[in-house]
Amino acid sequence: MTPESSRPVRRRARNHIAVLFSAGAVVLAACGGGSADGLPDADIALLGTDMLRWEPDRVTVDAGTLSVAIVCERGANHNLVIEETGAEVAACAPGQTAFGEVTLDPGLYTYVCTVPGHEVTMRGVLEVR
Repeated sequence: MTPESSRPVRRRARNHIAVLFSAGAVVLAACGGGSADGLPDADIALLGTDMLRWEPDRVTVDAGTLSVAIVCERGANHNLVIEETGAEVAACAPGQTAFGEVTLDPGLYTYVCTVPGHEVTMRGVLEVR
């Protein structure tokens, strides 16, 4: 085999390695950083829908400092306010994800989106144990 005939083989091998590396990166990206329902990993993870609803509309967590993630569908922006404290925990633009943190004692709380026109239907119950 001459050096000239081995060049195409080397190029092909490099291309296959690049393709395998890229496919592996995609698989790794798809496997990490989310829950079974497609929401980010957080103590409280909510989807703000374009139909102006929270999914889920009831969450139970343990008391303490809680990580929060809200995902906005593509058609509307949302924020997450704990009604009893008045604290805005997170806010996201359409198609984006926002993260926040809140410290809560045991009790029942209401989470709501206070974007004008959203508050009537975007309400959920947060049970903190």
